Amino acid sequence: MNHLLPAGASRLVSKASRRLHAEPAPPEYPSNSRSFVHLDARLLPYWHTLFDICPALLKLDPPEGLNLFRSFMTWAYRHRPPQDWTYHVNVCRWLLGSVYRARIDDEPIEAFMAAAAACWVQTDKSQARGVVLVWQGATLFDWKGSPCAMVERQPLPPAQTDFAWCPLNSRGEFSRWLPVP
Repeated sequence: MNHLLPAGASRLVSKASRRLHAEPAPPEYPSNSRSFVHLDARLLPYWHTLFDICPALLKLDPPEGLNLFRSFMTWAYRHRPPQDWTYHVNVCRWLLGSVYRARIDDEPIEAFMAAAAACWVQTDKSQARGVVLVWQGATLFDWKGSPCAMVERQPLPPAQTDFAWCPLNSRGEFSRWLPVP
């Protein structure tokens, strides 16, 4: 704390002792302050649909993923992905066609596939017992109730599209691959 000295008294106090009581210097702000710009509050739910599900995406565009997010929002504005369980699969499609393609591995794709399957389980009103999603040989099952391990172990035919899905009937049986819209 810097005590104020009466006029004329400062010449009686050494400069060294005045420096000891000086306030700390204000912090230096980083030169990349643009990265601290906040997103419009209306966009935050979309930001969370990307980075909450797959925080690893932040490594592609540190520190806050703003360039990745802007690129995604531009794509989403043009393509208008539905706000249902297929939304997460469409995020995968965007990632696989984006400039970040060369830098991603299976982790983000599997995370968004898991989110898509979980959304399907939560919103589906049919008699289906579960769902299976596939992408390039990566298969993911999700169930409305207890899993059916026998179904998960049986071999499935290859899918004919980039992403495919199949609702598993009331007995948990696979019927055929359907393209994800």
